[in-house]
Amino acid sequence: MKRIAAALLMALALPLSSRAELQSVRVLSISNAQQLLVELDGQGRAIRLACLQAPRRSQTPWSTRASAAINALVKVGDPALFELRSRDVYGRLVGRLLIDGQDLGAALISKGVVFAWDGFLGRCDDLDYPSLEREAASAERGVWSAQPPLQRPWNVMERERGGEP
Repeated sequence: MKRIAAALLMALALPLSSRAELQSVRVLSISNAQQLLVELDGQGRAIRLACLQAPRRSQTPWSTRASAAINALVKVGDPALFELRSRDVYGRLVGRLLIDGQDLGAALISKGVVFAWDGFLGRCDDLDYPSLEREAASAERGVWSAQPPLQRPWNVMERERGGEP
């Protein structure tokens, strides 16, 4: 709970104007379905995709499918644009990543491989992620086809008492 509160305070400390600035980056590696390493201003920086949450590793096969989906959408070496929205307590930059002008987070949510989630950042009102998630759920794509229904990753994190969001 303290980590989430600290992340929210950090998010509120950023000026709103920083959210609109797009920075050129190059993808160096893909850690999982919500975190990548990019080259930004000549340095490797960990970024976390904002306003979404991937299934936890323990949520197989869904975590594996989410990783496969992001690896199908973005490749090491790809140029991209990054929109900074916040920084988190783990030192990651949090924001949107645009690949060929397309929002990577929106694509992952549309495929049903990750969940829309504003609990980490709290500043997601300007994104259409919840409606993309409703469409994926209605079409029973990805995690929305799980029987029994897949537990939300943030509930799994709470039950497991920790882990990075």
